[in-house]
Amino acid sequence: MWFKNLQLYRITDLSKLNADQLDTELRKRPFVPLGATDRLAAGWIPPASHAPDIFAYPNSGAMLIALKTEEKLLPSSVVKEVADERITEIEAKDLRKIGKKEAKEIRERVAEELLPRAFSRSRVLRALIDFEAGWIWVDSATPAKAELLIQFLRESLGTLPTKLPQTQLDPVTAMSTWLEHDAPSNFTLDADCVLKAPGDGGAQVTCRRHDLNSDEVKQHLKTGKLVTQLALSWDERIAFVLTDKLHIKRLTFLDLLEDQIKEANAEDAAAMFDTTLTLLAQEGRGLIAAVIEALGDELGEIAAPATPIAAPAPAPQAAAPAGKVDVPW
Repeated sequence: MWFKNLQLYRITDLSKLNADQLDTELRKRPFVPLGATDRLAAGWIPPASHAPDIFAYPNSGAMLIALKTEEKLLPSSVVKEVADERITEIEAKDLRKIGKKEAKEIRERVAEELLPRAFSRSRVLRALIDFEAGWIWVDSATPAKAELLIQFLRESLGTLPTKLPQTQLDPVTAMSTWLEHDAPSNFTLDADCVLKAPGDGGAQVTCRRHDLNSDEVKQHLKTGKLVTQLALSWDERIAFVLTDKLHIKRLTFLDLLEDQIKEANAEDAAAMFDTTLTLLAQEGRGLIAAVIEALGDELGEIAAPATPIAAPAPAPQAAAPAGKVDVPW
């Protein structure tokens, strides 16, 4: 249940996001498996296996959601190889040269013919909508995949006022200062970092399992390199890596939180799911607030919060599938 990454989106107007209607709206666009001639599909699934009728799972002032995508794997090299063979056969048979337009049409037909035999790959993207603090966290290390979930959520709800967070202090400047001097209150430097010289072709140094307080590491700062990734621990509870884009990666419970999970004595998988989700929501909320504060707080104003979350009633039968969806990657 624990997220590995946090791609953050600030909800700029919580009053336009109805927690009570979220489950109903997601259920209108469920995941439907790909047909033989479909390339891509996406849709919502219940995020908790023990609650198959709930598409927006409530916990601790937040709601967990999950987007499933399926994509046919049809490499362009395979299409090109088959199309080139067909073009060669036509040119030899008809004693004529195939033009660009006709060659393109042949490649398109070949792709359509090969599609039913292509393998498919499915993924599940999870996100937590934090109504209490006004954030959406997407569990993805790739910004493009996080944007996919946000875009599909916006289409499902009709509106989703969000923006990427901006802080008073630039993360690169702040992390370079922390590495040179000391981490902010309640944070501890861990053993990994990435330093890069300014400019597109600037030299880059990656430190793994290294003493970040050593003169060797600090010498890179003196030569003009800046920190683009920095491993930190927060309050002896969570370890993570902060990036120059304000992404939080490699999120890990430390012993203190692991002990809390063990002490909870969850009786079954469902109880363990809820216990871990509660810790994720509460501790993640605290971590994000601490990171934002360490970066001088946010720029801009945030609108008033939405109404409190009520647990959804058992869901009715899912609506008829909305059809396959072309998903931009």
